[in-house]
Amino acid sequence: MKTKIVKKFKYDGLNFPVELHNVTMVMVDGEWHPKIDVRKVAEAVIKELPFQKERLTGDQIKFIRTYFEMSLREFALKVVNESHAAVAKWEKCADKSTSMDINIEILLRLYVLERVLAKSQKQRNQFFESYLELRQTSFTVSKPWPVVEMSA
Repeated sequence: MKTKIVKKFKYDGLNFPVELHNVTMVMVDGEWHPKIDVRKVAEAVIKELPFQKERLTGDQIKFIRTYFEMSLREFALKVVNESHAAVAKWEKCADKSTSMDINIEILLRLYVLERVLAKSQKQRNQFFESYLELRQTSFTVSKPWPVVEMSA
């Protein structure tokens, strides 16, 4: 079996383009095909999406939702605090940026970070509890008055 390494390969298997580096290609029936572990690609992509400089696309939002095995309703309620119709509308944007409020997108990116980067169940629970507490907070317009505990 013939093989070769391709330095840059455009992979579209997640419904949006992903640039993979140093991909092993194998010759099958006279055609070159990438030798890719799709699960590893998905794991790498989910870790990179929160740091993407561009706004998330509809396809990327759908990827995030399906990666975490959530229905539209569950994702809408537990993650972005919006209606399932709003999530469906965002996903229909396909390869275009959505009309999602930037603050909701930031919350979504934080949710992804927490789910993939927290090392232990205790860390995940603490992060998620803080996240839920912040989501429930009604912020006021008064001057901030931070409270700081000082050690003796």
